[in-house]
Amino acid sequence: MGGVVMASHPESQLKTLLVVDDSPENITILKGALSDRYRIRPAIHGRAALKAVLIEPMPDLILLDVMMPEMNGYEVCRQLKADPRTCEIPVMFITGLCDDADELLGLESGAVDYITKPIRPAIVRARVRTQLALREASRIIETQNLVLKDEREMIETIILRMRSADRFCSRRIRHLYKPVEQTAGELLLSALAPDGRQLVLLGDFTGHGLPAAIGGPLVSYIFQSMVAQGASGPALVREINNQLRARLPIGVFFAATVVELDVNRQWAIILNAAMPETLLIRAGEEPRGVISRFPPLGVMEMPELPIPEARLVLHPGEKIYLYTDGIVEAASLQEEMFGSERLRKVLMEQVSEGAPLESVVTLLEVHCGKDRFDDDIALLEIEV
Repeated sequence: MGGVVMASHPESQLKTLLVVDDSPENITILKGALSDRYRIRPAIHGRAALKAVLIEPMPDLILLDVMMPEMNGYEVCRQLKADPRTCEIPVMFITGLCDDADELLGLESGAVDYITKPIRPAIVRARVRTQLALREASRIIETQNLVLKDEREMIETIILRMRSADRFCSRRIRHLYKPVEQTAGELLLSALAPDGRQLVLLGDFTGHGLPAAIGGPLVSYIFQSMVAQGASGPALVREINNQLRARLPIGVFFAATVVELDVNRQWAIILNAAMPETLLIRAGEEPRGVISRFPPLGVMEMPELPIPEARLVLHPGEKIYLYTDGIVEAASLQEEMFGSERLRKVLMEQVSEGAPLESVVTLLEVHCGKDRFDDDIALLEIEV
């Protein structure tokens, strides 16, 4: 019966193993078990190993004894893991120490595996093969993550440039915006129609990051182009709804409030699609609130023009406030939400009297006990 012929491997393609053991006999055994598949680099003590590991090509895996003179294997492993040049190289202990405490110490020092002597070549080969495969998989994942990171940054740049190209009419408007991520799902839009009407939109896509932000340029384009053509608030809401429903995947939808003010600011139309209530505040009077009657945009087809929740007669000195749920749902360490009543109070007593919108953020930070929030914060004030 013929012998088994091992497949040869070109020298340049062989993985390099650094074998560290103060016993020449053990190094010989490991060479015999592994040299047909790997390039073996021996070192007979810890200090030699710390030098040999830096020789190019650097090893793909280190097989390390524990009991060695001057510097034991645990210390060698700790130094390897502390060095940025070598910290990613996996280390396997091969040692005569077989107590659980010894194995635990080896793993805590940074090793990926712990094999006890006497050396069993078949077991060593199998576990070396496993660790090298895991490292290769880790490298592939790291490379793919870098590609995804570059692609994400490019998409973010595109989205931000498309947004920055939008014209924002700041006529009698103050706004506050604190996103969780650079490409957030909130949109603040304002434009004047040819006849002088002002249309304002505050919207919030579901979620965070790219999935939430990806629909923003589409909504911005529809808003800017339709307002420039003289569209009404209801026509604008219907078009945004139907376009989002046709183009975005299921599960991505858009809560939004649209306010349309006439040229003389004597009346306003408000359409609220799943956003917190719109508040109208006038000094010395109880706020007027307009709650949502519509589902989020992009969920259901809207064949006809929506009927606004309210057509409001406006009074001099009155202010309209739109905000996202990130404000009222901001929670304290005790899981108590900031709530709409607190917001109403600060808007009535401070903001509507001229205090900066940032005073709301200051109160949120006090309430939550932190200066970062779990959701985007957006607040918009329209002066009548």
